[in-house]
Order: sequence, then structure tokens, then C-alpha cells
Amino acid sequence: MSLAFPTERPPSGFHIARLASEQQSLVGSAAALPWAVAGCLASTAAYVVIDNPGDDNGGLTSCPIRALTGYWCPGCGLTRATHHLFRGNIAQALSFNAFVPVVLAVLSLLWATWLMVATGRGVPTFIRRIRPAAYVSAALLLAGFTVLRNLSGAMSLRGA
Repeated sequence: MSLAFPTERPPSGFHIARLASEQQSLVGSAAALPWAVAGCLASTAAYVVIDNPGDDNGGLTSCPIRALTGYWCPGCGLTRATHHLFRGNIAQALSFNAFVPVVLAVLSLLWATWLMVATGRGVPTFIRRIRPAAYVSAALLLAGFTVLRNLSGAMSLRGA
């Protein structure tokens, strides 16, 4: 009598790295979506660099939250800030939205993590170690920024 062991691994959490044999099969299919999204984002970034969204002739629409409520959301000015940041105007970029470097860094980190998970490498350890308090702190910081930039005397936080 012999014992038969299953050849497949049982499903595990997405943060567990895959076996080397499974990585090869994932590279061609699962990584295609993150790379396609990266291509779309790169073409959008190129459009934002070429076409000044702060110009009245720009083809981009304004923030829907601001259009509906009249209040500046935490993301208002990010497109204009990205335009100026990519053109090397750091002070001008920060005047439109002070969080533009942080937002772009976090988006890059999220994309890289997505690619790592899609190719079977798993979520990086330092990402898994982020405590919930860090997320709560970030949300409170953005909420505070939103309140401050909507005060009547805070024109410097609006980039307008």
C-alpha cells in the first residue's frame, strides 16, 4: 500500500509566494494585465505632460466632486501637479497639490506589488508589516488636508 500525495498545492492566501514551477506559467498570462495597465498609465502620463491641464484649452475635465459640491477634494489639482512635476516645476507642482509626490510613489508601489503578486512572488514583507494605524493616520492626514484647503484663507493649498 502506497500513499499518494496530491500534486497541486491547496489554495493559499495571495501573500504567499508561489512555487518556482508555478511562476513560469503565471508570467505569460497573469502579468499581462499589470503591464497593460502600466502602458495605459504611461500613455496618459505622456498626454498630461504634453497637454497642460491647467490651460483653458486643455482637454481634461475638472474634478467631478468640486463641480458637484464646490469643495476641493484631496485629489483636486493632482493632474495639474503631475503635469508640472514631470516638467521639473516642483514648486508649482506642490502648490497645486502638496501630496503629488506621495500619491505617485504610492501608486508606483501598488503597481509593483500587483506585478509581484501576479508573477507569483507574493506581497513584499514590508507591505505586510504595515499596521492598520498607518492607514488610519494616512486617512486622517488626507481628511485634515481636505478641511484645511477648503477654509476661506487657504488659497495657497489650492493652486488656483
